[in-house]
Amino acid sequence: MLRTALAIGFVAISLAACSAVGQLTVKDYQASSGERVLAGQAEPNSEYRCQKLGQEQQAWGLKGNLDRAAATARVTQVAVDAAPSKGANYVHVMLPSEKSIGGFNVNAFSDAQVAYFKCSNLPS
Repeated sequence: MLRTALAIGFVAISLAACSAVGQLTVKDYQASSGERVLAGQAEPNSEYRCQKLGQEQQAWGLKGNLDRAAATARVTQVAVDAAPSKGANYVHVMLPSEKSIGGFNVNAFSDAQVAYFKCSNLPS
């Protein structure tokens, strides 16, 4: 009985930690138009009351696989700058995974995905 309770507690804590880590990647940005946009690698929280406006691809390429940090910053900044013209104030950036088979990255030529959201209750 105690083992079951401990296992359930461990699973609950693990899920909460994963959720919190995803939110750590969401940051405030300022678009080139001067508007505030939240962006990161997590979907918006339900309390933000968001509506998805659309999703599109952003070029990632081989260079993105070689310098993942710089490519992430570039894709995020392009998406943040585009967000106000799309009516969005939240950007969810989805990077291609680094899945390898036999040492070859099978997603080497995949693009990043960017989802744009209009949220009515963003944190200040």
